[in-house]
Amino acid sequence: MNMNMNMNMELPAHALPALPTPTSASKNGESSPLVKFRISSPSEGPMPPAFSLKSPVSASRKHSTTFTTSFVQTPSGPVLTPGGDHDRSSIAHNRSTMILLSPSRTIADSLTALAASTAQNLEQVWDEVGYNPEERASQLSDLLRQFRNLCDEKISEERGVAETFRAEIFNVQQELQQTGKALKRLVDPQLLRETTTGQSLTDQLAMIEQTLEGLREDAALARQDLTECRHYLMESYDALGFQLEDEWKDIDSDWTEERREAFHVKVAQVKQQVSTRIDAVFALVQDCLHFFQELSIDADESPLDRRIAGTLVLSKDDTYMLTSKIQTDTCVGIGPTVLEDLTERVTELSAERMRRKSKLQEMGTEIGTLWEKLGISEDEQRQFTQTIQGLGMDTIVKGEEELERLNQIKGDMLGKLLADSRERIADLWEDTNTPPDQQKSFAPYTDDQESFELLDSHDEYIKVLECRLEQMQPILRILARRAEILAERMEYEELQHNSERLQQRGAALTKQLMREEKMAKRIKRELPKLSSMLEDKLVEWKKEHGESFQYGGEVYLEVMEQQEVEWKNYKENETKAKLVRKQEERAMAENRYGTTKSNKGSSNKALPGKKRVGKAKAP
Repeated sequence: MNMNMNMNMELPAHALPALPTPTSASKNGESSPLVKFRISSPSEGPMPPAFSLKSPVSASRKHSTTFTTSFVQTPSGPVLTPGGDHDRSSIAHNRSTMILLSPSRTIADSLTALAASTAQNLEQVWDEVGYNPEERASQLSDLLRQFRNLCDEKISEERGVAETFRAEIFNVQQELQQTGKALKRLVDPQLLRETTTGQSLTDQLAMIEQTLEGLREDAALARQDLTECRHYLMESYDALGFQLEDEWKDIDSDWTEERREAFHVKVAQVKQQVSTRIDAVFALVQDCLHFFQELSIDADESPLDRRIAGTLVLSKDDTYMLTSKIQTDTCVGIGPTVLEDLTERVTELSAERMRRKSKLQEMGTEIGTLWEKLGISEDEQRQFTQTIQGLGMDTIVKGEEELERLNQIKGDMLGKLLADSRERIADLWEDTNTPPDQQKSFAPYTDDQESFELLDSHDEYIKVLECRLEQMQPILRILARRAEILAERMEYEELQHNSERLQQRGAALTKQLMREEKMAKRIKRELPKLSSMLEDKLVEWKKEHGESFQYGGEVYLEVMEQQEVEWKNYKENETKAKLVRKQEERAMAENRYGTTKSNKGSSNKALPGKKRVGKAKAP
């Protein structure tokens, strides 16, 4: 239908909608608010179906509200203010700054012109088509009904805009109240009232937003700080395997400095706890890795070992650090059971290390014994030892293979080995002064059936004798030293009987006398001490072994007692002999010199070697 044709027609009064009068919007001298629109000319195409209305403060605040409404252009074009330019070219040129009249006046003026133009155009079309009055009335009724619906929709839409403003005001009021409460700031109660008389919704929203803007910045900083703290606490607690208390989950109710400081203190405590856990995990992981290397353990054989092997990574400053605080397939993390798991693994690895070390020591001793017994060359020994490194299973396997090789050689040399063992036993019997009855108690010594069992029995008996000899060594050392002192004592006694030694002169005599003096002191000082020590050792030996210590086939305690008796007898005999010699010397002296006759009246006797002096004659 062409809406650009003009015609005059009269419409029934009931067909026209009730329209506000041009002066209804300026009642009591109030001026209607002006709204700016961007309007396109007909040559630029149809008007867009909607345009945006924003509150005056929407451009300066973060949370702006946008409202959408429809604009329908009348066939006669937009209605301008009295001072405006009605020329369409000017409209096209200044479409961005065009100002409409108040809504009531605009609607009244526009609808009057629109109705006249529409009626004229419709009359022309209907005359051309040939509509009868009933059909024309029906078309007008539809047109008016659609217009009425359009008006109702517009009213409803604008009411929705108002409700949107109220909802936005309610939201920012809630935000203002909550923010002020969280920051412990006082808020003007007027801003929180549901309705404000004499103030538009736009102005009310702008005032609340203006007050809220200053709080939002402080709230944002506080919330960001608390959010970061809570994130660290939750992450750390999750890594440690703990449940974060509800007190530290709440970051919305209190944004004060005191609350933030409390969070910072809690974070510092948790950081210390995390650091302690990391240090403990780090030390245990290093121990495990050391055992892995020493024992040549493949970490891929166990999920735990695989996590241990991937836990440490080299940082940029060439120090090792944990790859993650959370347990993964390649990291143990710092969870609640990680210390227990790592400690148990370290204990297992330590026990395995001791087991392998003990086994290798046993094999080493056995291999060394067989090398010596079988006469393995030093080159062969050196070649084998060069292939052994660490405590890995390959080392144990190589040791077992060497033992197997040596035992094979041992079987080929069985007869010779038995002969060597029996020769060694004979030497040990002599060194340990084993009496014949004890020697006969070892029956395998005379067994002629060659076998590994027989050789093993000889080796075991050799160990017993070597152990016995080792236990005897302290006693034998004391015994040997005491025997030296006894021999020195007899030498000293013989020197005392040799008077010719005193015929030396000068330095030789001095040296001889000094030597004898040292011998006497040494005998006097050491012999009682050695005898006492040896006696204690012999008593202790009897208690431990249930038999007396024998030397040279004799019980040595009895030998010591006999030596003491013989020494006493020797000294007694020496004393008697010395007394006899003195008596004999005295008798010989008396026979040699005789006795001098006493002068008459004199009782003096002449002494040997002294000249007798007679009385001087009187002149």
